[in-house]
Amino acid sequence: MKTKAALALLALAVTALAADESARTLSSPGFPPSKIAANGAIEELWGTVALAVLEPAGMTVAEQRFEERPVPTAVTTKRAGDIVLEETAYRAPIWPGGVDVLSAAVSNTGAAAARTLLEVQMPETVGLGEQTGAAEGRPVVALPLGVEPVREEREWGCTGGPSSLPGWAKPSTDCDPAFKNIRAGMGGIPITYKFRLEPGGRRKVVLGLCESHWQVAGQRPVVLRVEGAPERELDPVAEWGQHVPGCIAFDAIDANKDGRLEVTVDPHPAASDKNTILNVIWVFDSGLVISDGDVLTGKLNDKAEYYVDAGGERDQSLYKGGTLRYALELQPGESRQLLFLLSSPGGGAVPDPANMAWTAASLRKAAEDVWRDW
Repeated sequence: MKTKAALALLALAVTALAADESARTLSSPGFPPSKIAANGAIEELWGTVALAVLEPAGMTVAEQRFEERPVPTAVTTKRAGDIVLEETAYRAPIWPGGVDVLSAAVSNTGAAAARTLLEVQMPETVGLGEQTGAAEGRPVVALPLGVEPVREEREWGCTGGPSSLPGWAKPSTDCDPAFKNIRAGMGGIPITYKFRLEPGGRRKVVLGLCESHWQVAGQRPVVLRVEGAPERELDPVAEWGQHVPGCIAFDAIDANKDGRLEVTVDPHPAASDKNTILNVIWVFDSGLVISDGDVLTGKLNDKAEYYVDAGGERDQSLYKGGTLRYALELQPGESRQLLFLLSSPGGGAVPDPANMAWTAASLRKAAEDVWRDW
């Protein structure tokens, strides 16, 4: 009986050890942890992110080690032929509740140049932009700078990581129902949409905005940029008033002849509130005669080539959600570093990597400083 009891205890210990090895945690003092699996996948509340080497084939997880000091850190090493992928993951305590940092070092250990394809696996519910991916109404993934992913584009969509806020606006006059919803560029992220058309094509673009937060003018002016047309500075409250929807029309041209018409709402340099907003976009044939009143009330929706209910049901990302791939050409002995930031439990939106002051070194220092103080 003693032998059976001892074996049972040993089995429990082995099971507990296996569970511990298969799901470690990343944490920062005072905040909930994130789980990290034995293959390096990080499990966030909004989904799981994992890295894999697709080319060359045959990737294996060679090693995973967990460092407790000076910062709880998971280091996962994967190999595929001459390519070595080393993933370093830890929590950085940046405002408001920290982010999980995933640093991927991709190295060519062979004697000849090599091409590798790195896959970033994410839920399809993550809407991907140029530098961020959004889920649950906020940017949850910041993508590496200096390297372009390989991804498929839709006919039209939002390129950035603005949040979708359905029902945010409270239009007080008769208007298209889309004025109730907005895309919001939290933290000053520009709101950019692209629309496919023939190279060099001309269109009539109408943008609709309704400010329902500020009561007085001067708080949230924006800069409207439509490709091929003069830019416009607009303060919706000064132009129309709080809760009052309005439209601005542009004669647009695909000036760079790339077959994409670009529309952007930027924060105004003088704005105290840098969070950009946009309610509706209409793209019409350039020869169509329109009136602002008919557009505003939705009477011309059926005549629009593209009609975007920004932040509502008739909206989408330009890029298909979920998985991303990065194709890298590496010389013998060369290594490339890719830095991803993930919204962690207790955290908020991730910063826009194109505008943030944080670097790989300063993120690590912030993590070490808080654990040293703790």
